[in-house]
Amino acid sequence: MEWWSFEVMVILSGLLPNPKLETAVLSICLNTNSLVCTVPNGLSSAISTRVSNELGVGQPRAALLAARVVIVLAFLVGTSEGLLLVLVHKVWGYAYSKDQEVVSYVGTMMLILAVSVLFDGLQYVLSGEKLKFATRQNSKACSSSS
Repeated sequence: MEWWSFEVMVILSGLLPNPKLETAVLSICLNTNSLVCTVPNGLSSAISTRVSNELGVGQPRAALLAARVVIVLAFLVGTSEGLLLVLVHKVWGYAYSKDQEVVSYVGTMMLILAVSVLFDGLQYVLSGEKLKFATRQNSKACSSSS
């Protein structure tokens, strides 16, 4: 659903006053966002598995510790990725286009994206963690009824 909404945004950007510029900038920003979200997405998968394994062997404290560690790690990764985007914001557009206007707009959008990356990374990790803690409650219910 999220990816589909991104595609709709690209299509709708064609209705803006300068559609070629707006579509180019939006596409570059969405591509960059997809690139930087791979690490938090991997962390989310890893912590989901780790929490499930810890809860499966009956160690909720170890699961909680692992969850806390990955939250801190996701914050550090998000901060470092955001900082990297801030550092390269003036030149990042050149990886995609030679048009100075596109590069300039991408540079402006990278600053906004840098802030977004921090919160997106935390959201990836926390959403996976919530699912696994909810699974824990279902597992207890199933094992107590057996």
